[in-house]
Amino acid sequence: MAAAPTTRDPPGGFARAWRFLASDASLAVGTGACIAIALLLLCGGWLVGLDPQKTSPDVLAAPSLRHLLGTDSIGRDILARLVLGARSSLFVAVVATVVTMLLGTAIGVTAGFFGRFVDWFSMRVVDVFLSIPPLLVAITILAAIGPSVATLVTVLIVTYAPQVVRVVRASTLQAATRPFVDSARISGVHPFRIMCRHIVPNMRGVLIVQATITVAHMLLVETVLSFLGLGVPPPAPSLGFMVSEGRQWMEIAPWTVLAPGTTIVVAVAAFTFLGQGLDAALAKRT
Repeated sequence: MAAAPTTRDPPGGFARAWRFLASDASLAVGTGACIAIALLLLCGGWLVGLDPQKTSPDVLAAPSLRHLLGTDSIGRDILARLVLGARSSLFVAVVATVVTMLLGTAIGVTAGFFGRFVDWFSMRVVDVFLSIPPLLVAITILAAIGPSVATLVTVLIVTYAPQVVRVVRASTLQAATRPFVDSARISGVHPFRIMCRHIVPNMRGVLIVQATITVAHMLLVETVLSFLGLGVPPPAPSLGFMVSEGRQWMEIAPWTVLAPGTTIVVAVAAFTFLGQGLDAALAKRT
């Protein structure tokens, strides 16, 4: 008798996630780097066990077993300040990105779905904001009002929300022509329900990719503003401010700049690779 055909059990969630990550090199590298950064931020303070504000006689001490990344100009441990500074910078970037995505999605979906005057007016306002360099807007507002965490987050939202609005509007215009949207309209479904139940869920891939890339952009802008003294106000450390503090000692103590500078490059590259990898992997699946 012929053997009965065997059927494979469907792969579990972990196997599907692993195959999805392995489908693109940029996605795998970006995901691994982001996980490493998250572990450093969550466990770094416990592993280091040092006070980032505590000074010591070891001024500009080179990296050693006592201070793994050395000390700064007043004897503070750079590794301890690096962990806290990375938390501050990423907190600002992530919070600003979440609010930006919510605000940009709401405006973009509304403009693309209703069209006509709502779309025209929204796009003209977006065009005005996009015509001005985001960094210039941020520097002008922060210089006039003064640096603070709340002001910094607000400035990042104002400068990057128009980009999200334009991306979401384009996706909404495509989704609004789908047959299931037309059927919902004919059936008398409320427009708000159509947008929330049919249009937004069908652009979740676009939103995820846009969010990861926006985090990278905001992190880079936040470090530039902190470098100029317009970011998170001291004594709280931030990556950009640490680079600014250490640049005058770069020739005799290069670790004061290399440590935060390398962290900025790795973090921005991680989120950039993650966004590009997600875009490529989702495009393959589609």
